[in-house]
Amino acid sequence: MIKQQHSAGGRGWTAGIDVGGTKTLLCLTGPDGGIISKRKLDTLLGGEPGGFMSWLFAQLAQLCRDHGTELAGLAGVGIGLPGVVDESSGILSCAPALGWPEEDIRPWIRREYEGIVVLDNDVNMAALGEQAAGAAAGREHFAMLTVGTGIGGALYLNGQLYRGAAFAAGEFGYLLLEPDDLPSGEPGAAAQQFGALESKASGTGIALEAARCQADGPLCAVLSGLAAGGPVTAQHVFAAAAQGSGLCARVLDRAFVLMAMAVANLAVTLNPQLVVLGGGVVDKNAEYAAELARRVRALSPVAVDIRRAELGNEAGAVGAAAAARRALFISFF
Repeated sequence: MIKQQHSAGGRGWTAGIDVGGTKTLLCLTGPDGGIISKRKLDTLLGGEPGGFMSWLFAQLAQLCRDHGTELAGLAGVGIGLPGVVDESSGILSCAPALGWPEEDIRPWIRREYEGIVVLDNDVNMAALGEQAAGAAAGREHFAMLTVGTGIGGALYLNGQLYRGAAFAAGEFGYLLLEPDDLPSGEPGAAAQQFGALESKASGTGIALEAARCQADGPLCAVLSGLAAGGPVTAQHVFAAAAQGSGLCARVLDRAFVLMAMAVANLAVTLNPQLVVLGGGVVDKNAEYAAELARRVRALSPVAVDIRRAELGNEAGAVGAAAAARRALFISFF
């Protein structure tokens, strides 16, 4: 983990913010990238971008005050968001977890903060964090996948983030791996829905599949006991499988098969040095990366190193702060 450090008065501090579908992490960092303070919050869902940004920057302002500085004194702010961020238009799209209309979100941010702001996809920010001080330190060709509420991805190729022609590179959650993955409905509707891969292999997908199997067949006593009358979560499914639930083992096997296919396709297409795995499902299950690596070895003729992210849930916020520092440096030249 990045060690904590302090700097007088907040001079040269940057903030990194990682907005997830469930949690939001705020992080203050010093001039050298060391973490000064961090705060995790439940993501404010169900509103419009204006209300969200007002809430978000109020939380950041309070964190600054708690450490003897002011929001206006920050050198810059980086924000990772769960969707596709178009740098030229400021429009966030493919973000079903937030449910916002596709509009320029920069004016809403400017109402709260007038300094340097860098916006990007949340997994792009996490990849920058891992490349700066984590599992991908020193690597010039790697991919990152996060498995949590959804499935996200990022590509770091030839020493820099690869964003694609429309800033949508790395949206691995939308990979189509089976005939029944073909989308239905109006053209463009898929952008407002979870993708085919993440609907089956993300934490949300695992939980929904287990609940569906539970409803359609004999009840799994282990899973029912763990859920204790509440909604089934992915963590319940992993725990029940570890305790011998055949139903949950089958659900997880299916999720791992799909993830292994996705990573094997990635390996033969891009030949990265490394695939870094992050996100809540990976963080909470120590053997996830090793199990996926075993399955990928059986599928891919091209070898690829698969590692668990080292910064955990700090990666996105650390990378966002690093992006803000980089933008600040560029602005001086």
